[in-house]
Amino acid sequence: MHPRTRRIATALGASAVIGLGSLLAGAPAGAATSPVLVDCTGTGVTKPSSITIACADAGVAITKISWSSWKASSAKGKGTLTVNTCEPTCAAGNNETYPVRISLGGLAAAPGKPDVFSQVRLTFTNGGPAMLNTGTYVIDNPMS
Repeated sequence: MHPRTRRIATALGASAVIGLGSLLAGAPAGAATSPVLVDCTGTGVTKPSSITIACADAGVAITKISWSSWKASSAKGKGTLTVNTCEPTCAAGNNETYPVRISLGGLAAAPGKPDVFSQVRLTFTNGGPAMLNTGTYVIDNPMS
């Protein structure tokens, strides 16, 4: 297995922490607005068409997202996970794609802010990186 694929598999299996500021996971929901996902720029977004997981180099992202539901406690959709193989280098790497089902959860709350989804759970419909069936990312981007 290539080192980049191994890192991705480890990140998916062990939850990659990639950046939600001082928001506390598992805190009671308190905002009256629809929950958001905080993107790499710190903007809270609802029903994004893509989610960049690796903010530093965009080497891991979910694209072509269509949402079937976006509720106060969860969101569900499907899309395509795109992973840079970093072969022979990350700059010259090729992208591998995997169809996924997406489930957002892990609401985090802070006074005066909208509730935020802090977990992205993926189910690979045809197998994922390193033959994984599922994976979870913890989103920890600071909100602007």
